[in-house]
Amino acid sequence: MCISRGEKYVGADHDVSGRPFSVLIEREVTEPALRRIFQESTSGGSLPGNHWHYGKRLLSKRGVIWYGPDWKADFAEIPRTDRDLIAVPSNFRQNLAQTLGFPFENIRLVQVAAERDVRPEPRAGERTISPNGVGLTNLVRAFINSDDLPRNEVEIELLRELNEIYLGDCLFTAITCRENKGGVWEIFLREDSKGDIRLSQSGSSLKSIFIILATLRLLPKIDNVDWSKVLLSLEEPENNLHPALLRRLLNFLARQREERKFSLIISTHSPIGIDWSTKRSDTQIIHIKHDGVSASARVAIGYGNGREILDDLDIRASDILQANGVVWVEGPSDRIYINKWIALNTGDRLKEGVHYSVMFYGGKLLSHLHGLAPGEGDKLISLLALNRNAALLIDSDRHRGKPASEGKKARKPRMHLNHTKLRLKQEFEALGGYVWITEGREVENYIPPKVLDKLAGEAVKADSYDDIVALPELKSFGGDKIAIAHSAVAQLEAGDMSGHLDLTARLDQLCEAIALWNSK
Repeated sequence: MCISRGEKYVGADHDVSGRPFSVLIEREVTEPALRRIFQESTSGGSLPGNHWHYGKRLLSKRGVIWYGPDWKADFAEIPRTDRDLIAVPSNFRQNLAQTLGFPFENIRLVQVAAERDVRPEPRAGERTISPNGVGLTNLVRAFINSDDLPRNEVEIELLRELNEIYLGDCLFTAITCRENKGGVWEIFLREDSKGDIRLSQSGSSLKSIFIILATLRLLPKIDNVDWSKVLLSLEEPENNLHPALLRRLLNFLARQREERKFSLIISTHSPIGIDWSTKRSDTQIIHIKHDGVSASARVAIGYGNGREILDDLDIRASDILQANGVVWVEGPSDRIYINKWIALNTGDRLKEGVHYSVMFYGGKLLSHLHGLAPGEGDKLISLLALNRNAALLIDSDRHRGKPASEGKKARKPRMHLNHTKLRLKQEFEALGGYVWITEGREVENYIPPKVLDKLAGEAVKADSYDDIVALPELKSFGGDKIAIAHSAVAQLEAGDMSGHLDLTARLDQLCEAIALWNSK
């Protein structure tokens, strides 16, 4: 398939391998298309009865349309095509498929190719940028030196966007374009500490980003662009970009797409790009495969499809940390509380399985764990070897003790943390991890009093060091911590957490840590 940079798609009679050209796209039947083909004023012929009465039953049916040479269309007789569509007489069926139209018709393709470069160029009359970057130098020259183009688009706006993406890596203070003795022009970027730098002699990452930004910023100023009909195709943006730079570029492109309403297609083999896409509600991952004979594309939905993509790219679990961070908790009931608290604290912006994972260490196993760098403390299990981004939630187990009762010995008070908890806190924090040791006895002590009252159906008298699960007012739960957790979070609202022990402060710190894991 060939697409012009102008107004429409151009047909072809074969693909690059010489086989007959074809495209298969699934479409939904719309009422406007039906009314053009099945007229209310017509009856009889090859259709039984009134044509509209016959055709309206096809509304919202889905079918795969086959587009052949010259974009002739028909519904393909494959399982995903609704059988009612196949049963329509062929001339009506073909006209309906053609009327639905190619979904990208009248879309303007703006492309940035995978192989791209910025080179010195002689002055030329043509003002454009090719997908590989040819023409960029001449276009920048025109914006800076021609009186019919706004130079601030390069000297102020393009410079600002360049610094936005390179934030923290370097700071450019000027973009200029100069002519040498041979009449060839070249773009220079200025850094105060280095002076003027030739863009043609800079790294490929800087050239790539400059081409992308100039395409978005400058092309619309020389050509009247309806952004709602633009398809921006960006091939392999990860080429020569380090992960943080790639994420900043992708975030910039996402904001531009949202503001200008164009469509954005990114082809990538990068796990960074795939990971970025999974965290957004406005993106879709399409997995393209080739079986040696033909290519196929399908939407990747769910964990299984995502894992298949990683397998196809031969990205192994040891190559990337598949969770951006792990929150370690003692057991399943703690996970219920943590997820609810994080959801309330962030307005559902941070989600388990996307921004963090929860794993259990089991309270009695805590002494077998360490938070040292992997390779140290070999006699213990390293939590950081599983993921370098880690937070640890630990019950303090503080209690006031109990007097002796019938058949039971007195229980001594414990108001100080034991050696294991202090050791893990020190080890984790020394390496940038986050440790939350409950202010009260355990996680259940963070249940707000009014929620406890609702669970019990009566007023509950309990303090920070009581064993909540063993309270007589909650005996209907039979000591089931999971059941109590589910019931408690169902009653919990954001305002309930404020002012109750150190919950709000500690939760803010945990959410900040998780947000930082996902911003790296």
